[in-house]
Amino acid sequence: MKKLKNKIAFVLLFILVSAMSQAKGLDPRFQILPLPQNIEILKGQGIAGSELAYIVSKGESKIPVLGTLLDALPRIEKQGTGITLSLSEQNTPESPEGYTLEITSRGVTIQSRGQAGLFYGCQTLEQLMEDSRDLRIPIPCLRMTDYPEISYRAVHFDTKHHLDRTEYYYRTIDKLARYKVNAIIWEVEDKLRYTRRPEVGAPNAISKQEMQAISRYAKERNIEISPLVQGLGHAGFILKRHWELRENPYSDWEFCPSDPRTYELQFDLYRDAMEAMPDGKYLHIGGDEITAIGIDERCKATGKTAFELQMIWLKKVCDFAVEHDRTPIFWDDMPLKYADLWWLLHRPLTDDEIRKNWNTSRLDEAIKMFPKNCIYMRWHYEDPTVLSHQMLLKWYHKNGLNVMGATAAATGETPFMPRNNSRAQYIKDFCKLVSQNQLKGILATAWDDASAHWETVMRGLIAQGEYSWHPDGRTVDEFIRAHARREFGLSGQQMEFLTEMEKAAFFFDQALVVSGTRNPAWGVSETFRLLDLPDSEKPGEWKRKYQGRLDTVRIESARYEKICKGLKVAEQAALRNRYTLDIYKQTNELFHYPVKLLEVLEVYDSTKNDEERLQALVRIGDVCNSFKSMRAEFEKTYSQTRFMESPEGHIADQNHHHHLSALSNNSDWIFLYEMPMVEKVERWLKEQEDNYPYILNIVLFC
Repeated sequence: MKKLKNKIAFVLLFILVSAMSQAKGLDPRFQILPLPQNIEILKGQGIAGSELAYIVSKGESKIPVLGTLLDALPRIEKQGTGITLSLSEQNTPESPEGYTLEITSRGVTIQSRGQAGLFYGCQTLEQLMEDSRDLRIPIPCLRMTDYPEISYRAVHFDTKHHLDRTEYYYRTIDKLARYKVNAIIWEVEDKLRYTRRPEVGAPNAISKQEMQAISRYAKERNIEISPLVQGLGHAGFILKRHWELRENPYSDWEFCPSDPRTYELQFDLYRDAMEAMPDGKYLHIGGDEITAIGIDERCKATGKTAFELQMIWLKKVCDFAVEHDRTPIFWDDMPLKYADLWWLLHRPLTDDEIRKNWNTSRLDEAIKMFPKNCIYMRWHYEDPTVLSHQMLLKWYHKNGLNVMGATAAATGETPFMPRNNSRAQYIKDFCKLVSQNQLKGILATAWDDASAHWETVMRGLIAQGEYSWHPDGRTVDEFIRAHARREFGLSGQQMEFLTEMEKAAFFFDQALVVSGTRNPAWGVSETFRLLDLPDSEKPGEWKRKYQGRLDTVRIESARYEKICKGLKVAEQAALRNRYTLDIYKQTNELFHYPVKLLEVLEVYDSTKNDEERLQALVRIGDVCNSFKSMRAEFEKTYSQTRFMESPEGHIADQNHHHHLSALSNNSDWIFLYEMPMVEKVERWLKEQEDNYPYILNIVLFC
């Protein structure tokens, strides 16, 4: 009997192991992004992507816009292995964006309840074909059931400080569609050529017709574009010309909400923006970061508090949006600041401290002023899992208010690069909260305050595609590997240099100053002070003074070499997106400039005789000259997709943020510390002319 039981147990174990073996997941060499919800591996040999001979649609389905590989296939049945698209409500996900994808030796079938699902099924198949081609392996037989967990998956185009070339917007839309992002909120400010208020648009603004064409292109790829036109605050792009509507005559930041002309002007801009982007369901009206409402005589005459005036403005603009068949979206920070809750969301507090100080009584008392016809965009750019944030979401839900989340793929850190693996963990966590709380969607902001190149932000935007589709799928490390495969045809190891570059950005920020904080969004916290330079009469003193910084220089120098090696490997092995690698390469050279300068200054401070000192001075001059050539190459690379200079006649906003980009009509603002440091070093070199006049003149003026 015991032997029989053991035999039965063995058989059961064998069956279980066999089943597990057959149900093994997709070969990890295939990296589909975003990660599908369910993949079942079927028996069979699979097929190579190159074996697919045609693509057809059945019934009422239409062939959507296709990727490069699928688009090369004929649209008619012929001999060979084909792809069939069809609409069906049987055995397909309920979401119209969901789909089933089945691959057998007989062919490929994609089914969905909606055309959007067919589009996304084709995007997934395109990735499988791409990996099959790149790796020279067959696509396994499989059955995939896939759908998004969040229905509105948006990214932010912020063009307040710069414009990219029009063709680059089209390329970016293609890429976002590939990763199943389905919406763009486009913050236009003065970069739209308004027809009703032409004075507001910048000289290089995009015309309404051009924007309509971009919108149509995006719609064909299942992306809807909605406008964001800042209102009440952030109004420098308007109030630099309309002084009569300022709340504070000394600031172009805020409108007066008590002047009827405010609404006449704003509504004209809204009308133009909605006409330029006719396919979006939303109108983002801004409304955040208000500082001085209620100080103007027009507002004082109403007898209303600042908060009441803000909410009166909100109701008026929300009603306008609804009347024009748009759902308004409103940044939610001002009610939270009024209720004294804002600080609880942004300070490192324990859960007990948060519970002790949490008090929504002011919000509860004011709830009747909250319009129910808008969406409150709950923006939080760091860790969204903090208790205060979760408690706030519960308050919104309890009071029947519609909420959308807003995370960040880039903030106002530096003009060059996001940090912390492109903020992917924050994006993942917020997407999870949105899914769990059934919010109206998620936006990944990409603020132009820092004006980082889109290619450096792209990994964060792709993370938005990944996690807004499947929040609980991959870890961040797994996502980074998938990103390397999909974007470049590289392994995760071959892209490790990018994480190192994000680390290098931290030292670059402050490498050349002893005081002052560079922040593109807020200017500098104080007048910055550059590093002192060595004194030949006091050798070794400079090194002792900056020893801690020089220790970091050695770390960063090694990091630079590591990044260079990684970039070289990536450039040799990459199968696509070489322009992105060029951007990374130029950024790495820029990050290395202060390291090189500090290294040669240390050498000078350690010299023991005139000959060594002269050699060091020549090297310092070479580093100064290299900055100018490096900047030229940097701008040449950027200029392939971006306009580096503002057009003639452009007037920068002059608001209280003091955005660094408003300091010049060219790219000087990007090099806030670097340019004056070069000038300082060159003046210092000139002071050495008495000792080495001939040679130094050659160095300085070559």
